Amino acid sequence: MPKTWYKVVIAIILVILFVFLIGFCILVFSEYFPEERETLSVDGESKKELEIGKSFNIITYNLGYLSLDNTQDFFMDGGKNVRPKSATNVTKNLAAVKNFIENQDADIFLFQEVDTKAKRSYNINEYEGIKSAFDGTASFAYMFNSLYIPYPIFDTVGHVESGVVTLNKYNVKEATRVSLPSAYGWPKRAVMYKNCLLEQRINIKDSEKELVVYNIHLDAYGKKNGKTEQLDRLKGLMEEEYKKGNYVIAGGDFNQTFPDVNIEKFPIIDTKNFVPTQISKEYLSEGWNFVTDNSKPTSRLLNEEYSGNYDNTQLYIIDGYILSPNIEKRSVEVIENNFSYSDHQPVKIRIKLK
Repeated sequence: MPKTWYKVVIAIILVILFVFLIGFCILVFSEYFPEERETLSVDGESKKELEIGKSFNIITYNLGYLSLDNTQDFFMDGGKNVRPKSATNVTKNLAAVKNFIENQDADIFLFQEVDTKAKRSYNINEYEGIKSAFDGTASFAYMFNSLYIPYPIFDTVGHVESGVVTLNKYNVKEATRVSLPSAYGWPKRAVMYKNCLLEQRINIKDSEKELVVYNIHLDAYGKKNGKTEQLDRLKGLMEEEYKKGNYVIAGGDFNQTFPDVNIEKFPIIDTKNFVPTQISKEYLSEGWNFVTDNSKPTSRLLNEEYSGNYDNTQLYIIDGYILSPNIEKRSVEVIENNFSYSDHQPVKIRIKLK
């Protein structure tokens, strides 16, 4: 009898190892490998013309896949949860964001963390919902296209299809997904973010120049040099476009603090979890500008449900814009919404092409 049980235990262990190996191979061989540059569709239609000297508004907003509202925490930020307890959170937040889009005076929206199909957001197609609320064009670029994310072990993230979305009222010439260097090594890279830029080129009335807009979501949790490589790639692209005579805007979630942000305004009180680095003052060339609202937070740590109070919450200023020297900032503000629909708050900028 003891020998029989011994053989049974060994057999069970071998089966478990075999299943694990098969699963590992499936994840590795199903890894999403985007091209360096991929042409994206521009859904919808808009004939509005962008003009030099006329002001217009842009809003950037990381939506946290409409699941990270003020009632939530998140396991990678020191919390416990992987997703809300029901799809109600997602549908409620989607309805609120659609209302936000319809009622904001904005010509361009830059959204990050928008799911098209994912366990974490109950397989609700957020992209379709968002673009239905906008009178203009829409483009989507994958950041996540993972067959299965196998952690946490007892409540896995599961399947994720997610990315960045740009809504635009102006006449978009073309949209492109531009790959950024990975911040992860193998094999973790197989199921993690494939960071990118969603690049849109917008025609300008009575001009041969273009406005080039980059929707950006840099890495948060990967290796430090990965973030540096992503910033370097962005800088090279922006400067190349500016040398051509074009106007350039990069807006979104940088997951890093801008050089001119007073880090004492919202000091780090929880060093165990996400701590953004501060971008060097020497990063941008002369004449280029970082732009954000330094008076209000754009993001919070998801270690617990939002308390409703800035004073006892870990807060960050990591969302904003970079403007080329030929663009004038008229105003910028964080639109405070009590982190009601996401762990971020929108940042609105008013600008003018010189």
